[in-house]
Amino acid sequence: MSLFKSKLDLKPVFQVLFAIIVIGAIAALILSVSIDNMVQSSLESTTAEVLNTSVDVESVSISLLNGSGTIKGFTIHNPEGFSDKPAAKFQEISIKMKLSSLLSDTVIVEEVRVRKPELYYEQKATGNNFDALTGNMGSSSSSETNLIVDYLLVENGQVTLTADIGSENSVMAKFSKIELEGIGRTGNNTMEQTIQQILKPVLEKALQEAATKGLMDKAKDALKDMLDG
Repeated sequence: MSLFKSKLDLKPVFQVLFAIIVIGAIAALILSVSIDNMVQSSLESTTAEVLNTSVDVESVSISLLNGSGTIKGFTIHNPEGFSDKPAAKFQEISIKMKLSSLLSDTVIVEEVRVRKPELYYEQKATGNNFDALTGNMGSSSSSETNLIVDYLLVENGQVTLTADIGSENSVMAKFSKIELEGIGRTGNNTMEQTIQQILKPVLEKALQEAATKGLMDKAKDALKDMLDG
């Protein structure tokens, strides 16, 4: 009887343990969704503020186990005065975060890898969209959160260059690799300032490719001919 009774006494214990496991799993799921939404919302709003244009992020997924995750469908739209096409599209970005830093004033991203980004450079008589975007980057900051990115790799990027002056000419160029380390480790590292330090070299690299391909010279010649005419 005593053995049978002890088995019966264990039943409530198992029920409690099962309930704790279920509650823990639900809490982990809620926390995971909360982190994903927080990162997605912050990325959209902060980048939009830095560039003074609209920004969309399709989804963000961060693992609670190791802090690794993906950002999908990160799209930077053109500033006012340019086409409805995006200025930049990042189909998928892999990241590794220090999860504990999300609870502090400084978010630490250990690694960011961007593969095959698509950039769209537009040259018009009034200027180009990349200059407009980088020109929008100010030093002001409304964020109280700091951001550090220890390592950034952008590889196998593609930039489509379009000159829309009188007639439209397009050409495609590629750039192999951009590597940056210790972003935000020294000096100013507000969320806005760190994003500037990430986006600026990427856009400038695309401008270099535009110059290498000679499209910028063609655009200037077309503008000169149009004004002379």
